[in-house]
This record gives sequence, structure tokens and C-alpha cells, in this order.
Amino acid sequence: VLVSRSLAGVPVSFIRGHSIPDSCHFTLDSISHIPLPGLLINCNHLSLITSSVSHFKGCTSTLTADDFAVFFTNKTRTISDQFSTAQTEDNFKTTNAHSLSSFSPLSETDVSKLILSSHPTTCPLDPIPTHLLQAISSSVIPSLTHIINSSLHSGTFPSAFKQARVSPLLKKPSLNPALLENYRPVSLLPFIAKTLERAVFNQLSMFLVQNNLLDRNQSGFKSGHSTETALLSVTEALRLARTASKSSVLILLDLSAAFDTVNHQILLSTLRKMGISGTALQWLNSYLSDRSFMVSWRGEVSKSQQLATGVPQGSVLGPLLFSIYMTSLGSVIQKHGFSYHCYADDTQLYFSFQPDDPTVVARISACLSDISSWMNDHHLQLNLTVTVLLVVPANPSFHH
Repeated sequence: VLVSRSLAGVPVSFIRGHSIPDSCHFTLDSISHIPLPGLLINCNHLSLITSSVSHFKGCTSTLTADDFAVFFTNKTRTISDQFSTAQTEDNFKTTNAHSLSSFSPLSETDVSKLILSSHPTTCPLDPIPTHLLQAISSSVIPSLTHIINSSLHSGTFPSAFKQARVSPLLKKPSLNPALLENYRPVSLLPFIAKTLERAVFNQLSMFLVQNNLLDRNQSGFKSGHSTETALLSVTEALRLARTASKSSVLILLDLSAAFDTVNHQILLSTLRKMGISGTALQWLNSYLSDRSFMVSWRGEVSKSQQLATGVPQGSVLGPLLFSIYMTSLGSVIQKHGFSYHCYADDTQLYFSFQPDDPTVVARISACLSDISSWMNDHHLQLNLTVTVLLVVPANPSFHH
């Protein structure tokens, strides 16, 4: 009872994200009705949790929806404006002899499966709640099938589906809510728009998998893969190196607003080289172009902001398109004898060496220099404040 009262008023999002030591844990669902099965809470640090949440409790924010809209737009534009517009080709090369020139039409049964198997999330832009749409799906499936097939056949993504509604989310409850930079945008898209995306996603991903065009070292947004596969791949390589009495270097790369700064022309060029052509490529071009968003904040909605770069946040296709965009980075890393593994826009590169190898520093410098050039060519910005280099010695000592 005491613990339940102590947790009263503590945001669930904060409890989820709090870093918890290994000692003195209990599960929250055993003492509370909050549906967080298996969540571990640390008794010793409960006062720290509640005090950090209440630190800014009295802070009154005067931020408006338009403030957020302008801030999110300018953040992306500032990064994109750093790069030359002359580079619009990717150096990705493929020997793929197959092509995908059009997307196949869907049957009413196919569309029904897409509708009913989707999570019933609802966006403010949806005309009716998604759970209601699913309940009456048998009545609307013929019309939805016609809309989807017309889009696929014409190579055009409907303009009505290109707007997103964005909600600002405080990155950490302990941050000052009066500062714009402490928020991240959470993008919501219409349910029917995402249903159309799923129709394309299924066909595009099948083509890429069948022709072995996806990066095998990318664990993000891939069936059967997760953060666990990325973590195990890297840690096992480092463990084996130490077993062989070798030292290792691990470099963790982080990108700033990576999804939002994807250059459309470079992405389309990469898709073309992978064998995407015809109305399929035309559809993807239409999907990416002329998008916009509005911010919802405390009951008000901002003016619409245009998006000139990026893959849509909160979308079905966005993560897959981003993985395609990053594909050629792997060859740059491997050219220097490094191994790597990715999860979305987080890239871990590593290599092992004899402890007395005098070439290590030069190899690291050369590899990072080429990565920096690749990032610049692809209009992506390394976040140097979060990027980390870690040395894993063959024989741990006090000096290490």
C-alpha cells in the first residue's frame, strides 16, 4: 500500500524508462492495477524517481503548437542545408538481374486481411475510429480495395494521405518542459494510408528479400530480428576476440534526426539501382513527395509545415526505406577490415587486433574519415556528443 501511494502521480512513461539497478526489485503488477507485467521497480530509488519527476512540476510552459511546428521544421532544415545539393547519386552497386516495375493489385480478401490484422490505432485525421472501421469492414472493403488498387495502378499516393499529425513528447520526465529541444515529435498517420503502405510493404520487402538486397547486418525492422540479435552479434564477436587474446575497438555511431534528413533523390537512385522501376518507382516517388505535418498541442493545432526531406515518421514503409538508404554504408566499413552491425540508424562497428599492433589508430582514423564522407554524401549528420569509441583490451588491467 505504501509503495502504491508513493507511485501515485508518477507518469507511467517515466517508470518505463527509468534505469534500474540489480538489487531490491519487485514487480509493479503485483501491487498495482497498472498493466505493466514484469516491470521492475527499485525500492531504494523510489524517492529519487518521484523527486526527479516533481522537479519541474511547478514549471508553466508557454509553448504553442506553432512553436513546436517551426522548431521541428527548422531542426531538420538546419541539418539538410549543410550539405551540397550536387550529390544526388548513391554509389551502391548491385548485380541484381531482376526488377520490380509495378505492384500487383489486391483482392478484397487481401485488403480485408490487412484491415483486420492491423492494430486498431486511431489518428486525429481518421474520419472514424479504427476499431469501428474494422467492425464494419465488410461494408467498406470493396471501396477500400478500389482506392488501393487505383493508387498502385496509377503510381500515385493520394495527397489526402500525405499529412501527419504530430504530438510533442518530452524525452525524459526529468527534463525542463519549457524547452523545445527537450521534446521529440511523435507522428500519427491515417489508418487507411498505413493500410495502403502495408500493401506496398509486403510486395517491396518480398522482392528485396528474394533478391538478397537488404543488409544482412541490419537487425532493425526485420522479421526474426531485434535489438537482441544486434547485441548478441557484437558481444559474441568481442568475447571471441578476447578468448583469442586479441584486443578490440568498438565504435557506436549515432545520427541526428536521421529519418528526417533522408535525401529523396539519393533514395530513389538507390531504389532504381536495386531494380525498382516503372510505376512502382513512380509510386514511391509520389509517396515521398509533397508531405506535410501539423502539431497538436494542448488542444490547439499548428499551421501546416511542408517536408522536403526524410521518410515519414510513424509510417509502415519509412523504416524499410531507411534501411535501403543505409545499405551502401556497409561496404565503406568493411573496406577497412571492420565488422559492423546496425539497428535502425544506430551502427556499431568493431575490429580486433593484436595488442601490439601499431596500425590501429591509423585504421580507425581512415575508416571514420570515409564514414564521414559517406554521411556527408548522403546528407546525414553524425551526432558526435553521443558517438562513442570503446577499447576492449585483451587482458584487463588497472590501466585500462
